[in-house]
Formats: sequence, C-alpha cells, structure tokens
Amino acid sequence: MKPIAAGDLNEQVTIQTATVTRGTANAEVVTWADVATVWAKVVERGGREPILADRPVMLVSYEVTIRAGVTVTHSDRLTWGDKTLAIDTVTPYRTQGTIVLRCMEVEI
Repeated sequence: MKPIAAGDLNEQVTIQTATVTRGTANAEVVTWADVATVWAKVVERGGREPILADRPVMLVSYEVTIRAGVTVTHSDRLTWGDKTLAIDTVTPYRTQGTIVLRCMEVEI
C-alpha cells in the first residue's frame, strides 16, 4: 500500500458507536453516538442489486482510509454526508499509519 498524500484525505466521516438499552416492554433500543469526525479518503468499490424480501435493494460498497490514532471496530458505523456506512472489516496498516475500512451503505 502506498503512503497517503496530504490531499488524499479530502472527505470528512463521523465514526459512531452503538449503545444498547432496554426500552418499554424490555425491548432493546439501539442509539448511535458520535465518537470522532476524521478526514478520510472514500472510494466506491461497486454495487449490486440483490432481491431481499421480494424487492430489489441496492447495495454499494466503499473503501474508507483514515489515519491511525482513533479506535474503530466492525461494530461501529460511519456517516458520510447523507450516507450511513456499516463497517465490514477494519485493517490497520501500521507502517503507513492508516486504517482501511471496508464498508457497505445501509438504508436508514
């Protein structure tokens, strides 16, 4: 992997983490809280349109590169503009000082 140039991280993404609480009737309630807003390089990696619940759904995958120094796991998610991205994998590149996140856009 080649080093990240100064101008490559030109998008801002917000890392969010989930908190699960119990609501009425003891049902789980998931709320998302912002952890950090960081500069990132966001690259669309393609899409597909599977049939889910008898209707086509567009799934778009992204590769998001951020600088190391922030804690992020596959349980977290990203917001980028009006898009919400579920994190599938987290790959740190220690020699480059970066983290690569493979994500899938989710409909909220």
